[in-house]
Amino acid sequence: MGNNAEVDDGVEGVLESFTNPSTFPHVILMIFISGFLYLMMKIQLFGLDEKGSIIFLSLTISYIIAAIINPSRLGKALLNVNHEGRGIFNSLYWKNSAKVLSAIAIICFIISILLISQLGEQISKVIFFMSSLFLLMSLGQAVSIIYGGIQFSNRRELKIRSSKSGGLKTFFRAMLIVLAFSPLVWWMGYTSGDPDEEMTYLSFNWILQLVFLLSLGIIVIVVDRGTSERRKGETVDGRAVDRFMMFIVVTCCWHLFSAWRRNPFVQDPSETSILIEEGVLMSITIVLAVWSISNRGRGKGWRIFQGQSTMFWGVSFGYAYAGSIASLSSISGGFLDLVTITALGHLITAVSVIVMLPITIGLVGIVKNTGLASNESMKQNKEESLVVKDVGKSAVDSTHLDSEELVSEDLVELID
Repeated sequence: MGNNAEVDDGVEGVLESFTNPSTFPHVILMIFISGFLYLMMKIQLFGLDEKGSIIFLSLTISYIIAAIINPSRLGKALLNVNHEGRGIFNSLYWKNSAKVLSAIAIICFIISILLISQLGEQISKVIFFMSSLFLLMSLGQAVSIIYGGIQFSNRRELKIRSSKSGGLKTFFRAMLIVLAFSPLVWWMGYTSGDPDEEMTYLSFNWILQLVFLLSLGIIVIVVDRGTSERRKGETVDGRAVDRFMMFIVVTCCWHLFSAWRRNPFVQDPSETSILIEEGVLMSITIVLAVWSISNRGRGKGWRIFQGQSTMFWGVSFGYAYAGSIASLSSISGGFLDLVTITALGHLITAVSVIVMLPITIGLVGIVKNTGLASNESMKQNKEESLVVKDVGKSAVDSTHLDSEELVSEDLVELID
């Protein structure tokens, strides 16, 4: 690729943007800095409980600026590594990476100085601001899931089909979810027990597992029955709406399961495993969010949302999310650790997804009047016209036969 990080028309996909060698060091730096600052803010070393929030906010703003200037020649020169097609496994690549990252460090330093000088005594409020971002990020994750589900459902071939609703279908859907999550719930309960403890068929842990699985089944029943009327319509692909509903239900149940497994009564997972899990889940969320932004930007020709600029937006979201968790943990004085905070985040996302489902389900499976719906009506009109023609033809034929019979009778009478 050389030094040209992307084609000007922005044909790279989102995943290619995140794994491109010319911008890969920014992703690696985000992972290390986020983990390091979280630990420093947790133990409040060198007063980083408040200063860490400033750094996170400065990094977030820095990468927003990077996303804006990246399409320009100056942005390509400052922010993209000239790897000359040799990959990342060579010393020259990492030397060039250090130069690129130093440009981000300078931008971040300037923004930090400006924030400190302008805020003055109000600098302590930055940590509250960053903590509040956690709620917005959890809600944003729900919006990203909904938007991705709508885009995926509507991109498939749509045709007018009836929705599969009714008591039996609802029961089968609830049982499907319960059976799908039962092995996971059982495994988490099994691994959380004391190895030296005698296995019993009835215990508090088993009761919690049963209650949780029943709760998932009840959620499926309530959502299915509550949206049954909205999944019906003369110009709606009911099957597509059913798939969208089940996608949202499965996602909600997964987030509830993620929150449930962080329950101290169920399991006490280590912060390292939770950090890895949250990193993977947040990466998926960032890719979905950036993908949606990229789709909107492509339609309007906004270059700052295309190509490798999408990667800088994603890194900015990552710093904002990590900073919100670290700030919330620091402001609680250690009462809220990573496990508890992420459990709350999953709970907020799950509830938000379910609340938004009745509102957004009407955006899925709509067959346009100029499309398949009109074809169906034209087909129906054609069939009706054929029926009318057949009826008219039959009437004409019968009239013709009657007249022939009358002529024949008249001839017979004349002969007689």
